Amino acid sequence: MLQRIQTVYWVLTLFCLGVLLSGVDLVSFKKDGIDFKLSVFSLKQFDKTDKLIKESSNFNYVLVIFIMLFIIFTIFQFKNLRKQLNLAKWSMFLTILISIQFILFSYSGMIVSNPTSVNLNFWISLLLIACVFSVLAYLGVKKDKSLLDSVDRIR
Repeated sequence: MLQRIQTVYWVLTLFCLGVLLSGVDLVSFKKDGIDFKLSVFSLKQFDKTDKLIKESSNFNYVLVIFIMLFIIFTIFQFKNLRKQLNLAKWSMFLTILISIQFILFSYSGMIVSNPTSVNLNFWISLLLIACVFSVLAYLGVKKDKSLLDSVDRIR
């Protein structure tokens, strides 16, 4: 289980998603002199003196935790490669989905209507890196499955 490369990729995906749960700001918005900062946990509004005006919570952290638990469950399905391949496909899809959600919602104005500026912080790249590792893990499981299928044909 641990000697397989896809397990390493999934652990790196878990690390990237775990860093997001530390509460780092992913996206910053400016609108009418008010700064908005979006994290996995909440959207915070700050005035010009960086005083917190309002904090509205969102539940994206639940989705991140669900994806992390799903990936852990997928890692432990190493005895059934067909099931693991299907779960890897879903974990890849969910990781890509949450990345697209943060990026598209930030630029479409669904979080803050008509922002004057949108700044993607460095931490948003962790979502993209998690997507890459998730795809690599899926390809690793697919490669293992094809290798075992070819061995079964020989027997």
